[in-house]
Amino acid sequence: METKMTRNLPRVASLLTGIALAVTSTFAVVANASELDDANTKALAQELAPARAQHLAVTWCSSCHGPGGRSVNPIFPNLAGQQKDYIVNQLINFHNLNQWETWQAKNVTHEGYVEMWFKDITGWRKPYTGYVHSNDYKSERTPRNEEKAWDFMKGVARDLDQPTMNALAEFFSKQTPAAPATGEVNGNITHGQSLFLNGDPAKGLLPCQMCHGPSAGGQGSIPRLASQHADYVYQQLLAIRSGQRQIDQMAALVANLSNQDFKDVAAYVQSLK
Repeated sequence: METKMTRNLPRVASLLTGIALAVTSTFAVVANASELDDANTKALAQELAPARAQHLAVTWCSSCHGPGGRSVNPIFPNLAGQQKDYIVNQLINFHNLNQWETWQAKNVTHEGYVEMWFKDITGWRKPYTGYVHSNDYKSERTPRNEEKAWDFMKGVARDLDQPTMNALAEFFSKQTPAAPATGEVNGNITHGQSLFLNGDPAKGLLPCQMCHGPSAGGQGSIPRLASQHADYVYQQLLAIRSGQRQIDQMAALVANLSNQDFKDVAAYVQSLK
């Protein structure tokens, strides 16, 4: 027997279908608008990155690294002509230190931050004993002067987005490298040349040129060392050997070298064009 309700069922169904389609369309529009907004933001960041990078290079970076990345102070590295990928990686490391140090008491890496957050909200927790920080820099164990420099760089890199990091690296990589330093050096260049080109099997040192190139120009994420300040290179070798900078491959290679060996290699690479 047909009732008023059964007679209206098609109309109700049609109405509900229309509402469902309208709601679905609304969400689709919102989602598309969100995606469009995100795409526009990324496009704008990409467009503005070169100008922002040049402004930072001139107004900020030059204060320590010199005009065009040619440092006049041996405690600050030359950036002019440095490998682009290497600069990007170091900026990312400094940027990540800000997030990592917030959680360092729990030994959580920047990469583990999301996982930690997930475990917090789900209540599933295990001790974070397996994490190893992937950045080069371990600020809690650095010498005082290095820690100050790294703290400053953390501040510089804290708010940099990826396009700006890429543009900064592009800017400095295209600058004319600094000329080799002249005058007295605190190292034996001849011995440094031998270590760099030939290594020292007795001390477990492979030739440095295998990675950094015969002219110490570097490649990709491996840094250019040619014409770099000897004092800076020496301090970084000390930091790598002690574990203050975590570069496992390098730490193993230089583990048996003396401080004088470091000075000799540093003097040699500083003399290169």
